[in-house]
Amino acid sequence: MTLSQPNRPTSLALCHTDKHKPVRTLPFKKIAAALSLCLGLSPLAQAQLPAPVESALNRAKISTDDISLLIMPVNAATNNTAESTSKKSRLPEVVKPEEAKVLGSQGSSDADALPPETQDTVAATSEPSSSTQQGNTAAPAASSSTANQTGNQTTSQAVDQASTTNSGQAGSAEIVKSAPSLEFPVRHLTDLPRTPASTMKLIPTFVALDLLGPDFVWFTQVYHTGFVSANTLYGDLIIKGSGDPKLTTQRLNKLLEQVQKAGIQHIKGDIVLDSSVFQGVTKDPAAFDNDPLRPYNASPDSLLINFSSVEVTAVPLLNNSQKGRSKIYYKPRLADYEMPDTLANTSTGRCSSARSSLAPVWRDSALVFNRTLPESCGNHTFYIAYPDAKDFAKKVVKNQWLNLGNTLSGNIKFLGLGNTVSGDIINTETPVKSLYGNYFDMTVGADKDSALTSSFSLLPSSPLPFVSYPSLPLSQQIYDINHYSNNVMTEQVTLTLPLYTQVQLKSEEPDSKPITKVIKSRQTQQSDYLKSLATINQWWQSNLTTLPPVMTNGSGLCRDCTVTAENLAELLSFAYNHPNFDTYVNSLGVAGVSGTITEHADRLPSSAAIGRAWIKTGTLNDVTSMAGYVRGQSGQDYVVVGIINGLTKDQPFNTYEARYVLDTMLDWTAKQ
Repeated sequence: MTLSQPNRPTSLALCHTDKHKPVRTLPFKKIAAALSLCLGLSPLAQAQLPAPVESALNRAKISTDDISLLIMPVNAATNNTAESTSKKSRLPEVVKPEEAKVLGSQGSSDADALPPETQDTVAATSEPSSSTQQGNTAAPAASSSTANQTGNQTTSQAVDQASTTNSGQAGSAEIVKSAPSLEFPVRHLTDLPRTPASTMKLIPTFVALDLLGPDFVWFTQVYHTGFVSANTLYGDLIIKGSGDPKLTTQRLNKLLEQVQKAGIQHIKGDIVLDSSVFQGVTKDPAAFDNDPLRPYNASPDSLLINFSSVEVTAVPLLNNSQKGRSKIYYKPRLADYEMPDTLANTSTGRCSSARSSLAPVWRDSALVFNRTLPESCGNHTFYIAYPDAKDFAKKVVKNQWLNLGNTLSGNIKFLGLGNTVSGDIINTETPVKSLYGNYFDMTVGADKDSALTSSFSLLPSSPLPFVSYPSLPLSQQIYDINHYSNNVMTEQVTLTLPLYTQVQLKSEEPDSKPITKVIKSRQTQQSDYLKSLATINQWWQSNLTTLPPVMTNGSGLCRDCTVTAENLAELLSFAYNHPNFDTYVNSLGVAGVSGTITEHADRLPSSAAIGRAWIKTGTLNDVTSMAGYVRGQSGQDYVVVGIINGLTKDQPFNTYEARYVLDTMLDWTAKQ
């Protein structure tokens, strides 16, 4: 942590070189910082809060001990040290208020759009309005996963290409107002570890950008055993996942269509799903908040399909014979599983949450709704998470394979190194050895429909995939993660980090710098939480000076993970001068315009931060946080971090009021 003195520029703002690496400090500084944290001796630990922020705290009945706040000027690096950098900005163009209204109402028809309730917010029950019931959730805005509200990103039609482009330089068209600049950063309890909620996502997304690059893609690969003749595979089809965070049902369909085009429509064997790249990552979906049907509680998986969630749409029937009922549509459907096509309506009840109203239960062979649907819901869409990612993948793959007009004589099985919680396991720890080399032991079971298939297990698997389907680029994945606060996507990215490494390749040009390339790691073939968090910890110690944060999964959906305001401020300051900063900052929501910070304009309609703050938010019960960048009216850029934890129990913690406190922080900063 940084121990700056008053009236002296913060070391965070001065710790960058032209190579975007901070100057390393001596080890004893970290020891001193740790001691000062334990003893509460940091000279700038507690400072005078901006008057509007303190007033908002009083209004919300939140103690000043419950908030950590850091507001820090940040400048673009320059090779000419004599050149003034105070007015040079790397932030995107400021969105004018009239443009903000238009952009905030726009949506996207992207087929791969995220379900709104994949967000991680677990809201306090004391919030006064239904529009904020799920914390940061804003369903209309969350239906768009590719629209760039600042006008600097590609549209959803180009979603399969790199979708984040360099933003224009800010301030080119705005009138710079004369306003006093801060003489030194505003700090309040910045060294105190706090629960960050989803602002934690700022860490793994930036580390991934630095280690993997914005153009990095995951590949879902398809192999087969046996042989193919007349569009028929006499063997098993093997689909191997690599951790794609956004393998939606639409994208899975495209993958299966490529299998068809490769000449396979009928399988005289099994479809084998391989998710062995991630080990030991399956979680109890009810463990965090006893709400296992929430998509934000989904477990990661290296073959994660559609976030393990089903979109359910209820449409009231108008014909006389079926009045009082609603037609139910599902995306995706599940093979060999009953799902009711209609549902009775009731004139009583409020449609605050159709999922809560219906009380759905995933039984062994059928989805059951234990309650009727309130008529006030009308046409209503909601999302239900399936409790088992592997079983969900089996049912979806089979359904989509058959829906394409294909056939399957066998079953869907999971291949893995004991890393499965349901279904059949095919053990590959000791593969059978033959004249043909190593191959999978596809031992025949009673489920085979033909004695002929017993010989297929004796044939070697194809050494190379015949279909290799790329994911959306990392730049787009990070946009979705930070804009819509998707937990399971964050964990997929985090778990990917140990599996790849950077190598330096010689350039063909004699005087050119070496080319950095990302390749698969030879040392790490499987990933787990321990390895992935160790990778982040190592990156932190190599690039930053504060003590590393305490992380458990990378998403922030945790009670035992902590960061300090200094942690996030140093990361954001470091990122500001990074080559991939444009991708990073454009992944954040724009205050009052897009993402989970859209409702900033509703809570504070006259805010100066509307259209000029790029923010990641976080919300849990007793936790509200915001972190990101603000473009001041003077032309100065600022890093802002605000974390409120409801530690003082004298008053009940009101998430909505706490959010207003941090909205005030953004407004005050934008006026500087």
